[in-house]
Amino acid sequence: MTFATVASSLLIALQAIPLEVWGVLIGGLITMATTAYFAGREHRKKRKSEAVAVALKATLINNSFSHLLHHIKSADNKAKGTNPRVKFDLWTRIPLLSGKLEPIVIEPNELLVFIEAREYELVQDLLTLTMRHKSMCDAFNDFADRKIELRSRVTEGTILSGEIVSHNAPLDMTSQIIVMELNTLTNSITDLLPLFRQESATLCKKLTPALRKHLGDKSVPYFREVG
Repeated sequence: MTFATVASSLLIALQAIPLEVWGVLIGGLITMATTAYFAGREHRKKRKSEAVAVALKATLINNSFSHLLHHIKSADNKAKGTNPRVKFDLWTRIPLLSGKLEPIVIEPNELLVFIEAREYELVQDLLTLTMRHKSMCDAFNDFADRKIELRSRVTEGTILSGEIVSHNAPLDMTSQIIVMELNTLTNSITDLLPLFRQESATLCKKLTPALRKHLGDKSVPYFREVG
């Protein structure tokens, strides 16, 4: 059977379909197309909402790193200005923050839009960012716990602005261990925090351009970072 024969038979069969049936078929096709259009639009809106939420979380983490770094630097500069001739360990100069730090979590399922965009490097960087923020929050909270415990153990000494800056009696073994832990925590924080801050700022600058390109939507906002 030739192609012309098949085409002719198909045309004859289509002509035999009543107009009422054609109306139902065309109406069904229009309904399907309309449903698919609105479903696609809702999907894009959902993905955009998820993407903006992730970009906001990343910016908040970056701002948190900036705040913690400023907290350390300003306390250190203040202490040096008050007693320029006296040298104390850095941990003694860092005041405690109010309350516990809560990590900002970016869940893997929130990164689907970046996976759809094949921005796999951004996915990895965002997961690393949220893990880094948790580790930094844990370090600051541990620092606070250790310092409060040490305060409770030092019965004699000099207190300035709520901070232990010197002691008269020798520290017991437990207190000496706490001091070692405080020094270790402080060194880790001051070594890693500037790097975390710099790399998080670089990451945040990449998010909006990548999302605008993938979503085809220039309304995806840039979030302002704290200097």
